[in-house]
Amino acid sequence: MGEQENEALVRKIYDDFSQQNVPEVLAVLDPDIEWSEAEGLPWGGFQKGIDAVVSGVFGPTITLVPDFTVTPEQIVAKGDEVAVIHRYTGTGKATGAKLDVVGSAWWTVRDGKIVRFRQFVDTVKFTQAVPADVPTEA
Repeated sequence: MGEQENEALVRKIYDDFSQQNVPEVLAVLDPDIEWSEAEGLPWGGFQKGIDAVVSGVFGPTITLVPDFTVTPEQIVAKGDEVAVIHRYTGTGKATGAKLDVVGSAWWTVRDGKIVRFRQFVDTVKFTQAVPADVPTEA
């Protein structure tokens, strides 16, 4: 796939996730995906494989921020790599506080599948709305 196709694939992931269309997101993840969320988030850290990403990231995100959206503001593709500046919004379920935080992500695409995701965000600001010590089953 070329840079334009890689950028379109990543853009579609953002659209699908913001609509909570998780099956469409999962369809483009490599079975052995390496997924890294910023340490300090309730679901922060490293996950490997689709099942780990679903249970360790997607499930807690939707549970703790039921109206969660992530909107890309800028996307730059170079070869198999796609860099994104995005905005997280929603309402923390435990706090009722509004979430509005800019973050960034680095995606790696191979053969039409996402093989790696690395996220960077201000965890202090993020956890003001979504505390890191709230159980992810909340």
